[in-house]
Amino acid sequence: MIRPDSITVGGRTSEQSARAVRYPVRVDRLTRRRGAADSHVMARLETPASTLRDRALVLAAEHGIDPGTWYVRVLEEGRATGEEADLGALVRSYWELQRVTGRADLRDEWRRLADVLWSGDSL
Repeated sequence: MIRPDSITVGGRTSEQSARAVRYPVRVDRLTRRRGAADSHVMARLETPASTLRDRALVLAAEHGIDPGTWYVRVLEEGRATGEEADLGALVRSYWELQRVTGRADLRDEWRRLADVLWSGDSL
């Protein structure tokens, strides 16, 4: 049994109704090319990673972030051994700080860090 311009009983769309489908929005207008996490158009970080790490640790202590969380421990251990700051831990730290405080500048910071992490560039 076939209903006019709809789905057949077997679940297949009839040829007539498949051709009649119109989409009100053009996808190419929605998918603009911009500098994003997976492109090489990204700007490099303006602040050294060690400064970002120190700021994250100070803010974490001020806002009562548990020092036992993995990202705070990784940042603390990196600072103690003099290693470069772990980018993944920085992203997670700034994300958590933004969530706790609601500050827009911290949201911008973790997004910028995430873009660098996803692009594969170093700090």
